[in-house]
Amino acid sequence: MADKLQSTIEKIVQLSKQNAEFNMELRKRLDMSSANCVPIDDDRIDQIYEYCIEKVVRQQAQEFYKDFPIKEIITGLVDDFCRMEAFRRRNNFGDFCLSLYQQLERVTNKLCVSPDLNEIANRMWGYPAYVKTGKDITPSIENRIEGEYSIASLVFPGKNKNSGLLYAVEKSKISLQAQYAIDKIRSIVYFVGYKGMMKGSDYDGFVEFTSLIADIYQCRNTNHRGNKLSTWEEDTLSRILPQQAVYYFKFLGALTQFMEQIKDNWNDLPEIKRCVLKLPPKEVKLPGLNILGKISLPDDGKKRFK
Repeated sequence: MADKLQSTIEKIVQLSKQNAEFNMELRKRLDMSSANCVPIDDDRIDQIYEYCIEKVVRQQAQEFYKDFPIKEIITGLVDDFCRMEAFRRRNNFGDFCLSLYQQLERVTNKLCVSPDLNEIANRMWGYPAYVKTGKDITPSIENRIEGEYSIASLVFPGKNKNSGLLYAVEKSKISLQAQYAIDKIRSIVYFVGYKGMMKGSDYDGFVEFTSLIADIYQCRNTNHRGNKLSTWEEDTLSRILPQQAVYYFKFLGALTQFMEQIKDNWNDLPEIKRCVLKLPPKEVKLPGLNILGKISLPDDGKKRFK
C-alpha cells in the first residue's frame, strides 16, 4: 500500500480514537456496529462455536474414560466418543450409532483375547446359568442352581437351522475372539458384568440390556448399508428409526452401563479365575432323550418288525 494511503489510514484511526462522534459515524458508514465486530453470518463464528463445543466434548470424553482399566485403548475410545457426539449434534443417527458401536467393539475385541477370560468361559459353559440366592446364602461361583439351563444356553440362545444343533453346543467350543460380535458382548456381560454370578432375577435385565446392544449393532452405519436387509433387521430399524430422539439417549445409556461394568469388575478377573479353577471344566451336553419307561413284550415267538 502506498505511503500516502497509509498516512491517511493512520490519521483516520487517530481521529476515531479522539472523536467518539466521528468514530460512530465511520462505523455506520462501513456498516459495522463495532470496530472489532464480526458479522453474525460470518463462517468464522460457526468455526469458533464448533471449536468451543469440541473442546468441551473432549474434556467430557476424557472424564468418562478417566478410570477405565485398560489404559492402552483410552485414546481411541476418547476419539470415538468425540465423533459420536459430533454426529449426535448434526442429527446423523446412523454415524452416531457407528461411532458408539466402535467403542463397544474396541473394548470387546481387547477383552476377548484375554487368556484369563477365555479360560473362565471354557471351564464354565456347561455349568448352570444362575447361582443360588436366599436367606443366609452368599452368592458364589460354585454354589449354583442345578438344572439343564447352562451358561452357554443363556449366552448363546437358539438353534442352528442348518446343523440342527443348539448354538449353546456349537459356540461353546469356539474361543471368545472367534465368536460373532454380539456373542462376544453377551459373554463379557455375563462373565465380567455379572462376574459369572447371575441370579435368576437378573434374567430380564440381562435380556433387555443385551437386546439394546443388539439394536445398536443393527443401527450402526445405516447410511451406508449395501446388503439386503433380513425381515428381522427391517423390523428392528422400523421400530427404532421413527423414534431416533428417544434412542439417542437409550443407546448412550447402554454405552454407559457397559463401560461401568468393565470399570467396576475387570480388575476382579484374577479372583474370579481363582474361584473357577477350583471347579472341573464342564462342557455343554447334547440334550438327551427322555425315556419314560420300558414296554415288556410277551416272548411268544411272533415277529413284530420287518
